[in-house]
Amino acid sequence: MFLEKTEFFRAESDAAKLPKSICEIILSGRSNVGKSSVINALCSRKNLARTSKTPGRTRSINVYSVSMGRWIIDLPGYGFAKVSAKEKELWRVMIEECIARRKSKKTVYIIIDAFTGPSELDFNMAEWLNECKIPFKIVANKCDKLPANVDLSELLEKISMYFEIDKEFVFAVSARKKTGFDKLKADAVKFLKQAS
Repeated sequence: MFLEKTEFFRAESDAAKLPKSICEIILSGRSNVGKSSVINALCSRKNLARTSKTPGRTRSINVYSVSMGRWIIDLPGYGFAKVSAKEKELWRVMIEECIARRKSKKTVYIIIDAFTGPSELDFNMAEWLNECKIPFKIVANKCDKLPANVDLSELLEKISMYFEIDKEFVFAVSARKKTGFDKLKADAVKFLKQAS
């Protein structure tokens, strides 16, 4: 019942204005990959995070409080959202400041589309996180769209190879069907409870 108590805390466009936290799980990914849906499924809450079929709906740093000082953060998506170049640049700065400049203990879940596969932007994010020495894991969402003959274990092996991370840090889920979340929930809870 730990994640189920999660509540919306605040939306912020300037990461520097966020108070200090004990620890943070940050969800990153391209526009329309389902970050908000993953949060809802992760916390077993239907409308905790607002979802939309329109890419670029999340336009601020949305902070959800799991317990005192322990957060889940939903960042604006990178990629094809139909916004101005100026707004995209603001988003880039917002994301970089939230992830790299704040001193809180954090881990990043990069949400990718299991059906279409990781994009160049996903690899760019992973490379940047490695440069910043920030740990990350991969969540392959939309697994319900995969053909029945796809071997999920093989897919996870490929993804771990692509991103050069251990297979145990790759999670296969379907936010729409709410499947595959037991392992991801256990990982999130372990990080949030151990951090101090």
